[in-house]
Amino acid sequence: MVIPAFCQKDQEPEPDSWQARELKACGAKDKEVNYAADTDETKHPTGEPTAGKALIYILRPSRMKSGVQTKLAVDGEWKGVNRGRNYFFFTLEPGLHYFCSQAKNRSVLVLTVEADKTYYIEQEMRFSMRKPRNDLAVIGDADAKTYLANSYPSTWTVVP
Repeated sequence: MVIPAFCQKDQEPEPDSWQARELKACGAKDKEVNYAADTDETKHPTGEPTAGKALIYILRPSRMKSGVQTKLAVDGEWKGVNRGRNYFFFTLEPGLHYFCSQAKNRSVLVLTVEADKTYYIEQEMRFSMRKPRNDLAVIGDADAKTYLANSYPSTWTVVP
């Protein structure tokens, strides 16, 4: 892929290896945050777009392995945690970002977000032979709105 020179000046090259992308997304092990998650079934908030920023929803619509927490970091900064049928949201500056979802495994998603747009990212749980696995995927508006209607906001506290 060729990127015009005028587009390259503010963008650093994407790391080549899985380990480098994982480190950029999840951060150093000593910076990892542990959470105690809960679900607030009394509210159903939605995010408000902030001018010049991207609105990001993190959804975990499935009840599969609902007791397993899936926490999320962006660019090495831990943002929050979901359980089954949970969601949360936050804003990001436009540009290239590295997302890390961690349960029994880590999943990494590299995504360029644009200002004044909304993105929906699913933390998908699936079974494997040994333990549940989680994957990150960008999903479309129609699926996301259905998932949001059937989910509740995640709440959490940081556990030392």
